[in-house]
Amino acid sequence: MKTALRNLALTSLLVSGVANAELNYSYVEGGLGVLSPSGQTYVGPDVRGSFAVTDDIFVYGGLRFLTDDTDYTNWHLGAGYRFAIDEQTDVWAGANLEYQEIKAKHCFWGTCGTAKADDTAIAIRGGVRHQLNQDIEVGGTARLVTGDFDYFGINGHVRYKLMDNLSAKGELDIQDGDLGIFAGVTYFF
Repeated sequence: MKTALRNLALTSLLVSGVANAELNYSYVEGGLGVLSPSGQTYVGPDVRGSFAVTDDIFVYGGLRFLTDDTDYTNWHLGAGYRFAIDEQTDVWAGANLEYQEIKAKHCFWGTCGTAKADDTAIAIRGGVRHQLNQDIEVGGTARLVTGDFDYFGINGHVRYKLMDNLSAKGELDIQDGDLGIFAGVTYFF
């Protein structure tokens, strides 16, 4: 009987935590991305989005096109599960497909061409989001991408509420030791 009551209490706590979480997983965001690996500084548009299918399950994706002497394209598409710790804090995990492409122009003896390498692989992502107060959200994520262009990345972000459905977002990203940043806006729906 004690075990049944304990399990019922634990289940009630978990369900109430999921039901009360206020973090929104339906949004689109866009801005400027920068990545600085090995002497290059790639800069370009970075767009992302997420859609809450249920209270706990969401789909997510993103596309960025960064350029310098070479071009770097990355897109990902996957699904995740969120678990509410309390009304302000979520932990989440997901899996996705990740596509990466690098293109470089080269010239040799007056003849110019393009060299290209790409890879599609499976990745896992996870993180935490915390609503610090009414206007500020902080969070962090980690991702492990497999395949030929495998890497491990971590990032931290801050969202500052500008209006009811619009926030400014800043992000610091480290991808296999290389520094990146993101600055943009998030629109929640």
